Amino acid sequence: MPKNPSSLDSKVPAENNAKVMFQAKLNALQDKFKAGLPARLAEIQQVWKSVQAVAEAGDNLDVLHRLVHTLTGSAGTFGYQQLSRDSRALEILLKELISHADINYEENSRQIEEMIHGLVKVAEEGVESALTQQLIRNMGKAESKNHILIIEADKELNQLLTGQMQNFGYEVGSVDSLGDLTVALESFHPDLILADTSFPRGDFSAIQAVKEVLEQRTEMTDLPVIFMSARQDIEARLQAVRAKGQAYFPKPINVSALLNQIREMTNRVESEPYQVVVVDDDPALVSLITFILEEYGMSVASVTDPKLALDVISSHKPDLILMDVHMPWCSGIELAQVIRQHNNLSSIPIVFLSSEMDEELQFQAALKGGDDFLNKPIDVNKLPRFIQSRAQRARSLSSLMIRDGLTGLFNHTYIKDVVETEMNRFERNGNEFSVVMMDVDFFKKVNDTYGHTIGDQVLRSLSHFLVQHLRKTDKVGRYGGEEFMVVLPDTPLEDAVSVMKVILEKFGQVIHHATENDFHVTFSAGVISSRVTQNVTVMLESVDKGLYEAKHNGRNQVTAIETVF
Repeated sequence: MPKNPSSLDSKVPAENNAKVMFQAKLNALQDKFKAGLPARLAEIQQVWKSVQAVAEAGDNLDVLHRLVHTLTGSAGTFGYQQLSRDSRALEILLKELISHADINYEENSRQIEEMIHGLVKVAEEGVESALTQQLIRNMGKAESKNHILIIEADKELNQLLTGQMQNFGYEVGSVDSLGDLTVALESFHPDLILADTSFPRGDFSAIQAVKEVLEQRTEMTDLPVIFMSARQDIEARLQAVRAKGQAYFPKPINVSALLNQIREMTNRVESEPYQVVVVDDDPALVSLITFILEEYGMSVASVTDPKLALDVISSHKPDLILMDVHMPWCSGIELAQVIRQHNNLSSIPIVFLSSEMDEELQFQAALKGGDDFLNKPIDVNKLPRFIQSRAQRARSLSSLMIRDGLTGLFNHTYIKDVVETEMNRFERNGNEFSVVMMDVDFFKKVNDTYGHTIGDQVLRSLSHFLVQHLRKTDKVGRYGGEEFMVVLPDTPLEDAVSVMKVILEKFGQVIHHATENDFHVTFSAGVISSRVTQNVTVMLESVDKGLYEAKHNGRNQVTAIETVF
């Protein structure tokens, strides 16, 4: 069974340790919520006494309703299901009293008193169920989407594909026997499967084996699968579709096209974590949501005081806002209307949180700036995927404005803005950054020899390669034609040159596929840093001259610009 030993053998202990730590932190959050329950309930009891003590109970009744509403959502989310249900019943009664001025709340005093007493009693009985293990099984999947399992009986092709995937920075496990498939899945936990359709057992034996083994594992239900085959007929393709294959590549394999497909299916082009702002006045719930979303690779800013929300949202420019409906000082719907008054924030999706099932409330939320509604108690197992889905959709729409259509990289305008942003940051904190200008060598010859379709394929391959080999904090853009720009934050000139030399060497080993020939491509690059000049215009002119110097000196090299003239 050929494989990458480090990939298959070292991943499981690390994942197990991560899951143990994750469970421990989750338990700590749950214990903290439990410890804070007496104070929550004491506050509810105190506000209820205030309601009883005054003739006009309107404001105090609103406060009581909000406190009970908050308890309904957080209790159910933290596993106190009965407490949440009882709190929900009280919340409905209080809302009815608030909504109908002609109802005398004193007539309901005894019932409210009993319901509050019941909440205290249920809370003392303890948690009914722990946060489920499904969340633990899936944690961390969003952070790494670079583990590929190859299932191919042809050992030479298996090794070729393995080498090419590794060149692009993927962790690769491989099997050449269907008998090894189950063990490989259990030890490697792939993010994508690349499988031949046929093995010695029969034409569709691999398709059937993949289908059966995935059906037995609910955590792998959505695992992307690409099939390869020497057959191109509709029967073979139909069998692949029935096994939930999401792509089909005929042999001989066009490796460049295959890599592009893998990039799209693993979403590697999205180099930055999703940015989320959570606005909720319940600190315990905010802590839980923040922890879970961060464990799934998202960057989260939390706000428990709605007065501060606008400043935080303006500074973070998130992909999504997750906001409670009922908060002190202002409601979530009111805050959404304020956010929509700002043109630069108007397109950010807002997902409201509420334990209320009121269709009219949800309708008003949608009319006044909301994009979706998530009911409390929150199912923590579904929350990460829900947020990822909404954030991905929002980013896909916004990326049309700042992404290059061919490569998926940042476009010319945006990548230049990134340089301006980094220079401003450098002037504030003094952290040196570097800029790379690079150009594909003899690209005109590639187009003339193999055609523009293959030329585009080369540009996409280089784009993919750069994204794979650079950090998430690095920015890559298509500057124009076959020119690319890379911005490396917190990177001195010497380090940037070293990084680009390694990428240059590895990219030269990548095989590009044309109809009759395979070929290799190199690039030339100039590199400059903010230590050399703090003038952005001079920086861009100088790094362009560095690129020209690299090409003039024979191409396939990286030139450092240490002074400007």
